[in-house]
Amino acid sequence: MTRGRQRLEPTFANLLLIVLEGAWSIVVGLSVTFINFWRKKVTDRYPHRDPNRNWQPRPGYRGDFALITDKETGKLRCIACQQCQKICPDQCILVVPEGKGKERHPTEFYIDAGLCMYCWLCVEVCPADAITMTPDYETATDNPRKLIRDLDYLRGGVVKASG
Repeated sequence: MTRGRQRLEPTFANLLLIVLEGAWSIVVGLSVTFINFWRKKVTDRYPHRDPNRNWQPRPGYRGDFALITDKETGKLRCIACQQCQKICPDQCILVVPEGKGKERHPTEFYIDAGLCMYCWLCVEVCPADAITMTPDYETATDNPRKLIRDLDYLRGGVVKASG
């Protein structure tokens, strides 16, 4: 039996001391658990929450995606420059452009939310401020294919812009 650097003789007293030290370390380790057991609970039991609380994410929360439309024209702001696709570290964005110059727009726009790490780079790089993340947090699904956001889905969560 070793204790630190000194070797203890295997006597009954030394073995009892080792067992008591082990028991004491368990008591100390569990003391945090016992203290927190009696504290007021702060977690929500999603989706069974208190109906009196209207929970909203804090500002800056990175939730689901949306493409922004221009309030005056009603068209998407996206100019299909593919900057979001190029900067995405997860390669979860696909933009298929159509047209030239000011008439350029996306014909297909896909974001795989299952691959996305919500780094916000696509939002920051967009020169037209066309993509954003909404405060929507209920995006769980049982089918991974439902996590692929297409152009229709992204328009459905459209955030109206003022110019």
